Amino acid sequence: MILQKLLEDVSSAKESVKIVSAWIRGEILEELIRAIKPKVKLEVILRAGEKKDLEISDYRVFKAVRDFGGEIYINPRLHAKFVIVDDKKAYVGSANLTYTGVMEGNLEAVVSLEDRAKIKELLDLWEVVKKESVKIDKRTVAVVIRSYSSTELDVLLLEELPEQSFLKVNTEKGFLVCKINHINSLGMENLLQNVKMVQKDWVVALINSMAEESGRIKVGRVHMVCEYVRTKEEEKESSFGVPLRVLDVGTQLLKMDEEEELLELMSTNMSGYPMDVKVFAGRLFGVKTPAYLDLTKIASMHMAVLGTTGSGKTTFVARLLKNIKDLNYAQVFVIDLFGEYHKRLGDDNLEYVKIPYTLFPICVDDVKELFKRYGIDISEKSTEEKSFFGKIRKLLKPDLRKIAYSERSLEDMLLDAPKDIKEYSQELLELLSRDFGEESTRNQKDVWQKATQIVSSQRGIVLCDLSDLIDPESRLNIVGLIMKEIFLSSMKDGKRRLVVLEEAHNFAPERGATDLPTGRENIALQMTKRIALEGRKFGVGLIAITQRPANLNKYILSQMNTQAIFRLVTKNDLDAVSVFFGERDWKLLNLLPLLKPGTLYLSGLAVPFGMLLEIEL
Repeated sequence: MILQKLLEDVSSAKESVKIVSAWIRGEILEELIRAIKPKVKLEVILRAGEKKDLEISDYRVFKAVRDFGGEIYINPRLHAKFVIVDDKKAYVGSANLTYTGVMEGNLEAVVSLEDRAKIKELLDLWEVVKKESVKIDKRTVAVVIRSYSSTELDVLLLEELPEQSFLKVNTEKGFLVCKINHINSLGMENLLQNVKMVQKDWVVALINSMAEESGRIKVGRVHMVCEYVRTKEEEKESSFGVPLRVLDVGTQLLKMDEEEELLELMSTNMSGYPMDVKVFAGRLFGVKTPAYLDLTKIASMHMAVLGTTGSGKTTFVARLLKNIKDLNYAQVFVIDLFGEYHKRLGDDNLEYVKIPYTLFPICVDDVKELFKRYGIDISEKSTEEKSFFGKIRKLLKPDLRKIAYSERSLEDMLLDAPKDIKEYSQELLELLSRDFGEESTRNQKDVWQKATQIVSSQRGIVLCDLSDLIDPESRLNIVGLIMKEIFLSSMKDGKRRLVVLEEAHNFAPERGATDLPTGRENIALQMTKRIALEGRKFGVGLIAITQRPANLNKYILSQMNTQAIFRLVTKNDLDAVSVFFGERDWKLLNLLPLLKPGTLYLSGLAVPFGMLLEIEL
């Protein structure tokens, strides 16, 4: 039997096995391949010029060769049948590698050759056939079946791949970077329509072959992200080009080399330049390749971290901060509203300051508001009232260096009142003590010292824990003063500083969300805006973290040039982040409510392009 003889000879192969057969059945080829030693080079050429070719040759042929690590070629005109072992022995005849060809059924003629001259002639024919054939690269995972433009196309998937997978098409200068945005599984009812659109015989045959095997095919909608151009180290040019050429039907998309090409790509920022300071961010969803952020783009151009409670925001930021600390690139100031970061960051090179419960008015209007809140009717009408509030106005300034809390408490200021006013001040102090405790009006000097300790610290990370400070206006005032000092310090010395603002919508709210009772703009909002607008000039960066992006000031949100977006549910929040999603990533916006904890969409200037990531929780 022909098959038995072939099995004996291919099992003895030491270097190469070359197979040429118009038609091949998967089961026959699988049996032959099992007999071939692992390090032997396997090459297969088969016919695929019309639908019937790959109704006989099935998709198991492609899979068997790919699994072995061999090369497969398709030739639409092939009719020859021969096998060459180690370039020394060959079988030539009429038999295809099918049941009827090499087992039983057809009357076939096959001869064995070992004559060097004859083998040489056969090898020359092999090279001719191979040269005019289409090579299906062993790394090929998809084939173009329809191009809509230079950036949008449909591909036939040859392997199971998750959405958001990155593929490539080799070019003379480098490679085109492609991302699978969506995958459809098509049954026989849709198959004919897809085949009708394809104007290349071997691709049609391949589609039919896969459909015959499983009854379905999988088609991916692919977006061409960019062309990655390999540049020399001394060349100061962007590595990203614009893909302008429409890919032909039949173009093969390959897996990226995760150890080299994908890592090289993931180490590039959106401008196409190598990241200046690379910080680990997470792993590509479904692929596990590490992805990075360019810290220089965050420290100068800011980042938003958005997502519902429990989605993974704090874990993501804490790990990012640890990496930043190790790099010693910028001093980091963390405004921690709920005390979540101390355990996560540890004590190494960390300045930890916990602000006690306090009342911390920073201007005369704040004091007037306290009187008004408790129904005490006092204003600047009488001479005594004008004198009293005049003193308060001199003592309280929205500036940490000028405010009088370095020497006097709020209680001292209120009791230093004219005789006619003092009983009102004493009444207010009693009411405040009952509601907030006696220390809340006496500990301003201690709080001032802690705020000063924060802004003067030289540690790598300075953590301001506000979990004991419940009064919202006092929080706004203290945080605003701290942020002002950080900004002014960078203006003077030019050192890089990074402010991490947890629950940013509480400090920098959108108009109408959490405005002060007086209607004026709080100092924390003022300073957050200033850092967002001017921070780049002075080396001050901002990471704004919030579970309610709809309530974060829209101007500030628009200045966050890198975005890490976790699960979001409400329509208002989804509308607020929709500006960060281009038309091609619209499906990802719709998926945000379904994201599992630890999954995020990362985009903006600090990364090469928008991508779906996973982090460990």
